[in-house]
Amino acid sequence: MSAARYRDVYIAGPDLVAPVLRGVVPPVDGAPYRISPFFPPSALDVFAEVVERIHRGALTGRQTAAACWCALVSPTEIASLIDEVYGGAAEDAARLLQLRSFVAALPGDCQFSLVALAF
Repeated sequence: MSAARYRDVYIAGPDLVAPVLRGVVPPVDGAPYRISPFFPPSALDVFAEVVERIHRGALTGRQTAAACWCALVSPTEIASLIDEVYGGAAEDAARLLQLRSFVAALPGDCQFSLVALAF
């Protein structure tokens, strides 16, 4: 098997993933649909950071397919992750601003899927 060529992180709706993460239904192969901009590259590997946080239990999630990890998160948790990973990064500022604006507009009383996908 060859190494992944692309690794993306994005936000998806929780509707298909929540029952899997809660152990109600078995995982299905495939990734949830994307509703957000992709997380831009950063000095930290965003993909590895999300997967590591899922593995150590800092994010409530699991591997849902061969190369897909999902976590149920609130907009506040997403904003905190963005702050920790990107800090005050100036590179790719337009994409980061777009992502921050998207997260700020999410309803605060809902959970979303944070998806780390490799292909």
